[in-house]
Amino acid sequence: MSENALLHVNNLSVVKADRTLLNNIRGTFAPGEFVAIIGENGCGKSSLLSELSGADANASSKVHFHGRPLQHYRMSELANFRAVMQQTPTTPFGFLSAEVLELARNQITESPAQRQSCIELVAKWFEISHLLTRNIQSLSGGECQRVFLAKTVLQILPSAQIRQQELNGRVLLLDEPTSALDLRHQKIVMQTLVRLCQAGLCILCVSHDINLITPYASRMMILGEKRCLADASPAEALNQDVLRRCFHTQLQLLKNEHQTVFVTH
Repeated sequence: MSENALLHVNNLSVVKADRTLLNNIRGTFAPGEFVAIIGENGCGKSSLLSELSGADANASSKVHFHGRPLQHYRMSELANFRAVMQQTPTTPFGFLSAEVLELARNQITESPAQRQSCIELVAKWFEISHLLTRNIQSLSGGECQRVFLAKTVLQILPSAQIRQQELNGRVLLLDEPTSALDLRHQKIVMQTLVRLCQAGLCILCVSHDINLITPYASRMMILGEKRCLADASPAEALNQDVLRRCFHTQLQLLKNEHQTVFVTH
């Protein structure tokens, strides 16, 4: 295991409803990495993210966080350093958006002023300041998604002062965080996630939108055939053979003037 490994996975199999989705998944994830997880519907992307979160006690011995198996952590301890955003986050109660964000800080000892500063900062990042007094159940899908993304970030944010390496040792697991967003807010979210990585945060992000995430991700894991078909920079991972095996159709690759790879039919 690498000395600077934050999250380490060794020989992990992902099984759901007695069906094996993924076999022998291996990987090491370091501070500052923005890892895109790509694959066709039903290949196990969300299930893999769940396993990496520690939700499955049987898998947690295969996943090490800071050199310790996930099963050795209390959930309350893990919550300070690892946050998860599910694909369709919901709340059964009519909380105000600000109250939803406050819930993310429950495990953190801080003054009310410090808590408010953190909430205001993250709300500004994701352009949800004007939504804080709104009932969460009255928001559009995209607005709600940005509130829950902000909540996920707030859970592991140590303070409102984001300095270099401030987020070292923390990991964010995101499942389709931009699926309901318009083009402008997709860009805002991606740019914000990159800035958080620059402060040391490790992000693993499931996405169906290859062309959106490719310019921002530092690394791409492409899943298919019940395994990881490629794990490298997007430019190295994206090739026609891997994409054909992943999506079972012929796709074309294009490059822009910055040599960023894009996928088209």
